[in-house]
Amino acid sequence: MDSRRYRDWYVKAKQDFRGAEILFEAEVDNSLVAFHCQQAIEKMLKGYVLKNTEQLLEGHSLIFLIRRASRFDEDIRRFTKDCAFVNQFYIETRYPADIPDEVDEFEVKECLDTARDVLSYIESKGE
Repeated sequence: MDSRRYRDWYVKAKQDFRGAEILFEAEVDNSLVAFHCQQAIEKMLKGYVLKNTEQLLEGHSLIFLIRRASRFDEDIRRFTKDCAFVNQFYIETRYPADIPDEVDEFEVKECLDTARDVLSYIESKGE
């Protein structure tokens, strides 16, 4: 069963983001970096919603999570477009495809920047 403590979600989000940074620095695989960025944002948003509503949400859509978070924080909507971009890397990077799309340098940096911004924004809201 998933934790019902929002701080646990924040910790896991930060771990995923740190993992993304390490993978990026090691030049391992941009698709893995993008996936871990998506995971970091997802977990941070789930924690944020849990903190404010005591409701643990299911699903992986960053758009859905941003919409839920915006019910009590209108300013978080500013991340919608960037989260929509990162959201595409959840499933696509996890399964082989006939013609794999490479995640390029620009895209992976965009994912890292978005994850950093969302995590920082939510952290700035206080515990």
